[in-house]
Amino acid sequence: MKEHITIIGAGNLTVSILEALKRSRAKFTINVVDIDKKKSSRLKRFGVKLNTTYDDKISKSKLILLIVKPKDYVQALKSIDPYVNSQTIILSFIAGISVNQIEKLLTADVNIVRCMTNLAISERQSYMFYFMKRGSKKVVDKINKFLLNFSVTKKCSEENHINKLTALYGSGPAYYIFFNSIIKKSFEQMGFNKKESDSYTHSLMLDSSKLLGVSNSQYLLKAIASKGGTTEAALSQLKKDKVDLSVRRAVQQAYKKSKKILSK
Repeated sequence: MKEHITIIGAGNLTVSILEALKRSRAKFTINVVDIDKKKSSRLKRFGVKLNTTYDDKISKSKLILLIVKPKDYVQALKSIDPYVNSQTIILSFIAGISVNQIEKLLTADVNIVRCMTNLAISERQSYMFYFMKRGSKKVVDKINKFLLNFSVTKKCSEENHINKLTALYGSGPAYYIFFNSIIKKSFEQMGFNKKESDSYTHSLMLDSSKLLGVSNSQYLLKAIASKGGTTEAALSQLKKDKVDLSVRRAVQQAYKKSKKILSK
């Protein structure tokens, strides 16, 4: 018999996780709940139907993935509260919402796990960081068994690590994509057409990523940046402009926001 899991929310991360599960060939009966019926089209290729109401199907699931926007988490928890019990494990992917905040809104003594990954999870090679205040070996084994279908798991020793990883790892792909867009624009400004710029930038970023997979960054920088050469001139300008400081400041802003996600 296939194990039942419920996913609350049908956003981008849910689609990435469904893609990862599909590639893993893991067999689950998946119940996705989202009040926005327009999102049903996103689930068709996974053979999953969208439920727009909270109902007793949720109670069949020992694992519930909570993947909603922070502003919607209170209503989501109130809606699932009648269908969870002490055997339920809730994996919360909501940035900035603590275990304590979730526990306070549930009647039953539910196992709460905070998780953090990113949209690259669809490729089944991303880390899945998680934190839980308590949990028996049986619960931990169940969590790992599920997550290892599509990720590399790492248990965090303290909850604030999840906030830090939200800024560094959860938002991380956006930093690479932002830099990718800068490089692409640079190709265009130097006279290459859009198609060429797309292709050259994609090749550059993909191949550079592969290089990082086999060598450390400092070695590669020294190998590429010949003394007195063009790369050294470019890197010197980046250092002069303190780009590294700007990136660290950006990450710090993301970290601050992750701790006060609902503040304006």
